[in-house]
Amino acid sequence: MRRIVESAFAITVTLLIALTLTATFAEQARAQLWQRYANYTSPFLEPLPSGPSRPPLAQRVVVVLVHGLRLDESRQMPALNAWRARGADVLIESRPPTYRLTATLTWLSGAWPETHGATTNSPALLPQPDTILRAVQASGKAAAFVGSDQLSDWLGAALQRVEVVDDLAPAQRDQQAVELALAVLNDSARPAQFVLVELSLPEATAQSDPGSYRAAVAATDFRIEAIGQALDPSVDAFVVLSDRGLTYDGRSGGGEAEVTRAPLVLAGAGVTPGAQAIAPATAVAPTLAALMGAPIPAHAQGRPILEALAPEPALPMASARQLTAFYELWSATMRRPRFASELLRRYEDRLSAGDAVSYAKWFAELNQSVRQATTDRLNAERIARLPFAAGVSLLLLLIAGLTLNRQLVRPLAGALAYLVVWAALFFIARGGSLSLSLFPDGDPVATLGEWERISSALMGLIGLAIALTTGACEDIFDAIATALSPLGIIALFQLLMFVGFYWQWGDTFTWTLPESSAFTAALLALTQLAGLSVQATPDLPTLPLALLVAIAAAAIYAFVRRPSA
Repeated sequence: MRRIVESAFAITVTLLIALTLTATFAEQARAQLWQRYANYTSPFLEPLPSGPSRPPLAQRVVVVLVHGLRLDESRQMPALNAWRARGADVLIESRPPTYRLTATLTWLSGAWPETHGATTNSPALLPQPDTILRAVQASGKAAAFVGSDQLSDWLGAALQRVEVVDDLAPAQRDQQAVELALAVLNDSARPAQFVLVELSLPEATAQSDPGSYRAAVAATDFRIEAIGQALDPSVDAFVVLSDRGLTYDGRSGGGEAEVTRAPLVLAGAGVTPGAQAIAPATAVAPTLAALMGAPIPAHAQGRPILEALAPEPALPMASARQLTAFYELWSATMRRPRFASELLRRYEDRLSAGDAVSYAKWFAELNQSVRQATTDRLNAERIARLPFAAGVSLLLLLIAGLTLNRQLVRPLAGALAYLVVWAALFFIARGGSLSLSLFPDGDPVATLGEWERISSALMGLIGLAIALTTGACEDIFDAIATALSPLGIIALFQLLMFVGFYWQWGDTFTWTLPESSAFTAALLALTQLAGLSVQATPDLPTLPLALLVAIAAAAIYAFVRRPSA
């Protein structure tokens, strides 16, 4: 009997200490993990020489950027569909993170987020990749922007003319943007060969009043038509694109189909009528550069959408040289064998002749080499982390085996009940998903704080429910250990999830970004562990949930225990 009491007491003390320390670790690890993601610094932005200019396909390129315009709704816009019918219809595909700044820099630079470096809307330092605007400036042509002060700041100094709209209601702001754009387009004294116009009513409406989204899209369609009527399609190219879509409740950042698929419509000079294509978001900047005859942005990872453009014999080689220069830098930064120059030499004659078929084959081989080099680097890092991850996992399982109550049926049932209820609340009741769209504007504080409180409440209820079944326990310490055991099992499960993420992606991001759903799952696992600390209100101190459950379990045991025969 004495040995049993001592064992239960040791288990209780160990669980109390371990669960309390786990909560502290989780809070710190979660904060550091997000900060390292949000403050990611790209190693691929070394200066590269600009390529040569080429004859432009259009005298002027006018781009209308519509924030948050979903692909499906764009196909319900009569004016935009009329431009589709006379030009090229392209489905653009992005990949997470897809926040506003991230998506904007992706299409402006032709680079993916791990290259241009923006992962949220508020990076520590604004990345400076080469963009289509800088390329236009390098070619000696004037670029003008009409839109918000925020986007103007993001675009930086690569603009000769800026017309900032006033801080008005979204509909009024877009209407003013149209009026300013028409003034720019009709200004013969200060002509601009590249004009970017920003419209944001669909995004603002989706975020504030999702039910009115289609009305906002319809109003945007009229504004697009007003800008289009000021152009001469024989000399002007008209481009309408969305930076990314939005979820149906107005969020972005993740990999949902309605977020990552966006429209791109090109029409007018230099565009092949009736063309259809599917292209990555990194193809937009090279395509605009082709229309302008400007150098392709130096950090671009995509190719021009040749099927949507009038033939230009010099374009395949110009794109190949730009991509080769970038991936030579990329290979050196990755410390992998270089492959781009050798691949270009094999195709050089055919590319110089403007052979589009050979260019497509070359580009496919280039991407295959990039994927292989990325996989090799990831595998090497995972092999290096494997002993530590495996050792920690075994240690956690060993500690669990030594400390958890030997009668595991009720604790296991309690832990399983917690996981089922938590998943039902997250995926069904709240409609959540393992997506960065959980965090509006790339700020996870509110969302993770809410789920920390929910997790804490659920774990506390599970502990109390198990405490109600401890009447047959040998003593009070046995009862407390039994009530704490499901919390230990839950903590073990979440810790193993985080260790698995660490093995796959590490906890410091230096050259690549983790897969977004795995990253979100790791943050949620740490959030549930952080729920092992409770703060009822901001004015009260944080208390260990395990201690509160232990006190409650002791009180409950006094009422439910069964006297020994």
